[in-house]
Amino acid sequence: MATPDELRATLAEARATFREAVEAAEMGWRRSPGEGEWTAQEVAEHVIQIEARITTMVCEACGYPGIEAWEPDCASSIEAVDEFDAVVSNCDAKLQYVTPEDLEKKHEMFGDVAGIFEMNVNHLVEHTAQLLAAAEA
Repeated sequence: MATPDELRATLAEARATFREAVEAAEMGWRRSPGEGEWTAQEVAEHVIQIEARITTMVCEACGYPGIEAWEPDCASSIEAVDEFDAVVSNCDAKLQYVTPEDLEKKHEMFGDVAGIFEMNVNHLVEHTAQLLAAAEA
């Protein structure tokens, strides 16, 4: 099993890749790649909100308070980068305290803490691809 530091590093890499995709999405910010598909703006706003919620799942499993999620309204990719950086800072302020013993603690609905970290990385990877597709539309 990965250590907390390894999980945090993997999460940081996924976040950095997502952040780069947000920065690159400015020209197609409000375009959808197809009917019924999200725009780059919608993808970014969703991820910003879910980052806070996933961190709160880790906190709940570990027995301490999470962070407040908010619904961002990002008119540009620049605003989205600022919002993403803010939520990542808030999340990291909590996730830095996850210990090796915490990794096996269970959330009532989402499995153990190590699995929640993995879920977060997968969520970011999925939406990075979606964001790039929307930006290229």
